[in-house]
Amino acid sequence: MKKLQFLILTGILTFTISCGQQKRYVSYKIQEGETINDIAKRLDMDTKDLLRLNPDVGKEPSPNTVIVIPNPKVKNSNSSNTEEEYAVIDQDHKNEVEKNDVKDTTDNVYQTTVVKSYKTHEVKAGETVYRITKLYNITKDDLIKLNPEFPGIKNNNLSIGQLLKVKAIEETITINKEEVLKQYLTHVVKSKETVFNITRFYNITKDDLIKLNPEFPSLVDNNLSIGQLLKIKPIEEVEKNENLSFYQDSIQDNTTINLALLLPFKVQEYDTITAKRIFKDNKLANMVTDFYLGAEMAIDSIQKQGVRINTSVFDTGNRGENISSIVDNDELDDVDVVIGPFYSEQVDNVVKNTSAPVVFPHYSNKQKDLSSSKIVKAAPEKSLYADFLTSFLKNNYKGENIFIVGDGQNNSNNTINTIVASLKKHDSISDIHILKPEKGYIKRERFTNKMNAKQHNWVIITSEDKVSVADALNSMIGLPDNMSVQVFTTDKNEAYDRIDNNKLADINFTYVSEAYTDEASDDVKLFYTKFRNKNNALPSDYAIKGFDITYDILMRLASGNDLGKTFKQGVSLRVENKFDYHKKTFGSTTNQGLFLIKYNKDLSLSRLK
Repeated sequence: MKKLQFLILTGILTFTISCGQQKRYVSYKIQEGETINDIAKRLDMDTKDLLRLNPDVGKEPSPNTVIVIPNPKVKNSNSSNTEEEYAVIDQDHKNEVEKNDVKDTTDNVYQTTVVKSYKTHEVKAGETVYRITKLYNITKDDLIKLNPEFPGIKNNNLSIGQLLKVKAIEETITINKEEVLKQYLTHVVKSKETVFNITRFYNITKDDLIKLNPEFPSLVDNNLSIGQLLKIKPIEEVEKNENLSFYQDSIQDNTTINLALLLPFKVQEYDTITAKRIFKDNKLANMVTDFYLGAEMAIDSIQKQGVRINTSVFDTGNRGENISSIVDNDELDDVDVVIGPFYSEQVDNVVKNTSAPVVFPHYSNKQKDLSSSKIVKAAPEKSLYADFLTSFLKNNYKGENIFIVGDGQNNSNNTINTIVASLKKHDSISDIHILKPEKGYIKRERFTNKMNAKQHNWVIITSEDKVSVADALNSMIGLPDNMSVQVFTTDKNEAYDRIDNNKLADINFTYVSEAYTDEASDDVKLFYTKFRNKNNALPSDYAIKGFDITYDILMRLASGNDLGKTFKQGVSLRVENKFDYHKKTFGSTTNQGLFLIKYNKDLSLSRLK
């Protein structure tokens, strides 16, 4: 079969080559079930080299994905060549790029880009439109076309200090794409992508993107072209094992999804109680209601994009008491996905009675025991938090003095051991100070005796004990002025709730979280506005969680692909949650999407990772 596949592949390539000038690289459309590794083997090349040729394609691309491969005929007739040359020459793609002033030269290694800029003139007192046009030998119509933002020019109206474009200048920049791929993490722009979505995914600023890509000045105005090869960051700044595959939303025509929501509304229990009493100090009632309101918005949003959603909402009752009757009545037989139940002990019962994937929507300390291959855990395991933090610390280590503070309890000790083992894998990290309470507290001197003004200090707190956390933070807040410190924790738990935010900002408090809200995001602002207009209230964390989980799952299913297959196609970012799903062999699938967040002096929050 493999021999037959290779012959078919060779036949396709031969036809492609015969249609025009012989090329070093040709396009190839991925077939159902094929992986990059399969294709690399048939082409007798390393998988990593084929991935370098296609930097925006994962190891298991979707069927019909077009990739670039070396032309076998050219390779055979040029066996003396020792250097790989990289270029995207898919004709449709090339035509699209050329429309946007990006052209390939004949050797397919260099990309020539025409950069447009303008000569300008600042209007001075007494100057007129006529005088300026004569000065630069242009017509009034030319001046109007060059400056559409100043319609007053038509009526000869100018303002002192106005900066007018008076001449368009074109500069040709040639880029060696092979060198770009070697030196930078790159991103190839796809349909419907925006500058904001790209910068958000890679956690870079728009200014960073513009500075790295001067050949694309239109980035300033948020303009992208399909096929643009954007430099994201120098390759040495990319963390090892970081998943940088960007999931691309897509919707298959005439898609219908049957969704089941299993939520503990407890209608019978609350039937005779007023709404005010139900929601007053009732954490579960508020969580469930808010989650449903968010999920409802997600369903509505997906439907408006042309997907038919058949939604069945089930009240699972108190501690899931209604689930048995739900499954006994075969209510879950024909669904495509189940979101819920809320209680981990009821998940296995649901899994046994449906063929659909079951999404467990929030964190439970018992979720590690959920092992069925049908289960999708939307919240990351707590065991991932320490590794996520230490990965960042190792990548950014520049000789800092490291302290780890625990409380002597088992959970804290286990976290300390994990962090120490991970940090010591770094070649330059050897000395780590571990501090635990003596007679109930940690004296400030135990920190300061090991600190000096020449070294920046990292303090990692692993405790959940309120007294231990407050004690450690107070020691950091009261450090001498010549000491600099940044305090980290793997989990911002309840122990931090009573700490003043100004104090946390003073110590550059940084923590791992499963959610992060970019308040400047247009997507976030739009969601808040729509939620407030519909529900007369701002969304809670659980409302956003309900929206993000439901939207992400439905959007992936709307692609027409198997849900598990979409998890292999990349990471998605929604309103405030990241979904980076990984499946254990013969086991459940868990989201590993985490953020590292830092308090700023102005009490705003920054995403470090």
